[in-house]
Amino acid sequence: MEFDVSLSVYDITVPVMVHGLNVMNDYLDHAQALERTRGCEPGRILGERLASDMLSFGEQFSVSCNKVDAHMAKLMQRDAPAPQNTLMMYPALKGRLLETRGFLQNLQPGEIAGAQSRTYELTPPIVRGWFGGDDYIRHLVLPDFFFHIAIAHAIVRRLGAKIGKRDYLGNLSQQSGGDYS
Repeated sequence: MEFDVSLSVYDITVPVMVHGLNVMNDYLDHAQALERTRGCEPGRILGERLASDMLSFGEQFSVSCNKVDAHMAKLMQRDAPAPQNTLMMYPALKGRLLETRGFLQNLQPGEIAGAQSRTYELTPPIVRGWFGGDDYIRHLVLPDFFFHIAIAHAIVRRLGAKIGKRDYLGNLSQQSGGDYS
């Protein structure tokens, strides 16, 4: 049996990123709860790193939001906004996540329609060259976004938060009416 399933660029980016931002918001809550239960100085976890040459827990959120802005601008054929320098404080990071989520939720499907058919120039630090839209979306935009979620997950879990794969997957009942609890 064959199914004709067609997903637009919007379908595979915007709802997925909104869902991921919700997961990241939950990780901030887990970090704050961990600080409270351990009696840590508020905000201490925001400076934790998985490895010395990687971004801190707090920076994962700020950079992820900046990259969403930049990638979506590229898909919309607009200049990327200047990266925001978010304060490494829980309220500021939560605000940045909400702002980015609001941007995505206000984006209309037509604004990125056909993005998979265009060619995009990419510059260092990650890669240099020209990429077709399909490759850009599947091999950079989405993996780049998930990388920051995964690293934030790994940091807060390593520090003792009781989180696992279900937390990484987020609230699956928010999806197409299914309840996977």
